[in-house]
Amino acid sequence: MKTRIPANRIGAGIFGTSLAALPLALLGLAIGIWLANPASAADNKSTLRRGTANELRSLDPQAVIGNSGGALMYELFEGLVTEDRSGKLVPGVSESWSKSEDGLTYTFKIRQGLRWSDGVPITAEDFVYSWRRVVDPKNALRGAGTLFPVRNAVAITRGEKAPESLGVKARDALTLEVSLQDPAPYFTDILAGFPTAPVPRHVVEKYGSSWTKPGNIVGNGAYILDKWVPNTYYKLAKNPNFRDASQVSIDEVYYYPIPDRSTGEKRFRAGELDVVLNIPPNRLAWLQENMPDELHNTSTLGLRYLIINTKRPPFTDVRVRKALSIAIDRGIIATKILKDGSEAAYNIVPPAMPGYGRNPAPFKNQPYPQRLDEAKKLLAAAGFGSSKPLRFTLDYQNLEDARRVAVALQAMWRSIGADVQLTTTGFENKDTSMRNGDFEVSWFAFYSPYSDATAFLYLLEANNARNYSKYSNPEFDEMLRAANRMHDPAERAAYLKKAEQLALSAYPVIPLFVPSWTYLVSKRVQGWEDHMGSHMARHLSLKD
Repeated sequence: MKTRIPANRIGAGIFGTSLAALPLALLGLAIGIWLANPASAADNKSTLRRGTANELRSLDPQAVIGNSGGALMYELFEGLVTEDRSGKLVPGVSESWSKSEDGLTYTFKIRQGLRWSDGVPITAEDFVYSWRRVVDPKNALRGAGTLFPVRNAVAITRGEKAPESLGVKARDALTLEVSLQDPAPYFTDILAGFPTAPVPRHVVEKYGSSWTKPGNIVGNGAYILDKWVPNTYYKLAKNPNFRDASQVSIDEVYYYPIPDRSTGEKRFRAGELDVVLNIPPNRLAWLQENMPDELHNTSTLGLRYLIINTKRPPFTDVRVRKALSIAIDRGIIATKILKDGSEAAYNIVPPAMPGYGRNPAPFKNQPYPQRLDEAKKLLAAAGFGSSKPLRFTLDYQNLEDARRVAVALQAMWRSIGADVQLTTTGFENKDTSMRNGDFEVSWFAFYSPYSDATAFLYLLEANNARNYSKYSNPEFDEMLRAANRMHDPAERAAYLKKAEQLALSAYPVIPLFVPSWTYLVSKRVQGWEDHMGSHMARHLSLKD
C-alpha cells in the first residue's frame, strides 16, 4: 500500500525531519534532491528505480533511437510475441500462430478482450496500420528495416510501392495474416522487438508527433507513462488494462537517465537505484570482490564497431580500410583498457549468436607486429607515407569507455603513420550525421533485435537504413536472401558465415569488441534471471 505524504511533511521520510525544521541553507538542497529522486518519497515496496543511459528523443516504439530506449519500450508496448521471465519467446498480443508449409504465410490469432490503456479495443487492424506506418518512407521511421522480410516492405521504403501493398492484412478483428517476401526462420523473433509492436491509430492521428507526451500517450504494455521530467526521470505507472495486470507486482517504475557510469554506480551503492546497466571502466574486479551478490554479467548479442564512410576518399580505397582494421590490437582494448568483461571482436556477428558460433577471421592469429608492417605497406601502396600522412577524423560516443578506446585507437593508428583527430557528436545529432554521410570514421553500437545472424549482416545490406558505410555488393545481398530459403540450420549458418567473410573482406566496418551486459541489481529485487533479454519490470517483484 502506498503512503501519502502531507504537503507540510514532504521530505520527512528522506531526511528524518520536516523541511520546515531544516536550516534555510539546507532547504533548497533537500528539495532539489527530492525532486531529482521522487521515488525515494514513495513506498519502496511498490516502486522500482532503474538507471538508463540517455534521455530519449522519442517514446514512439517505431522511431526511438538508442539501445537504452529498449527497456522503456518493452514496459510501454507489447507485440505479437514477447519474452517470459527467462528471456524465452512466448505469445504476447497473439495467443497462437501458424505457418504455411512454404514458410511464406503466418496467421496470428489475437487474444480476445485486449484493450489499449485508454480502454479502446485492440484488433488486428492495429497491426496493419502500425506496420504500414513504419515502412512508409514519408515517416522516415527507424524501425522500418525490421519488417524487411514482409512482402513488399523493401519496395515501399524505396518509394516504389504504396504502403497499402505491404503483405499484412486483417482477415477479421482477431486474425492477422502476414505474407513474407522469402522464408525467414527468425520472423517470430522479430515480432518480439518493440519496432513491430502496435501503436494506437486513434491517438497518433489525434495528436500527431505529440502523441507520446504524458497525458496523450496510450500503450498496451504493463505500464503507461505517467510523468516525464526531461533529463531527470520517467515515471511509469501500472496499466490496469494490461492483459496480465493481475500478475504485475510492481506499481511504479522510475527510469533515471544517467549517461555517466560512475554516477550510476555511486547512486546504486547509495541505495538510490535498484538496477543499473553497465559499470564504469576498470570496476569489474572491485565489484566482483565487494558486491558479488549484486553483480550480474551476461554475454550479449551486441557489437561496438567503427563504420567507415566508403564513399568518401581516401576510404574508397580498400587498402586504406584494411590497414586501419589490422592495425588495431583488439585484445589490448578488451583486457587492458576496458576490463569489464568485453570480448575482442573480429567479426560483425557476436559468438554468442545461437546456432552460429565463431567465424574465423583472416588476421586474428597473425602476430601483431606483422600486422603493423602489413598496414604500413598498404598505406604506402595507397599513396600515404611520412611526407603525406593519412589524416582523418574519428567521431566517438561521448562516454568514458568510448573515450579511452578512441585514445588507444589514435595511438595504434599513429604507429602506422596515420594522423587522427578525435571528435564527439551529441546523441541527438548522431543519427542525422550518419544518414547524411557527414563523417569519415565513426564509433557505433548495435544490439540485435532478434536471435539470428542476419540481424547483424543486414547492417551491410544495400537497402538497410543502418548501412551507414554505404557498402554495396549484390552478391552479398543475394546470399542473405538465399540463406533465408534454406531449411537446414547447420547449412544455413555455414552459408551465412561465407556471406559475412565476403562482406568483411571489403572492410566497410571495423569490429572492435563485444560488450558484456553487466548489471548491478539490488538484493531487494526478486525474480531477476541472467539472460540477454529485456528484464521487464512486470516479471520482477520487490522484497519487503
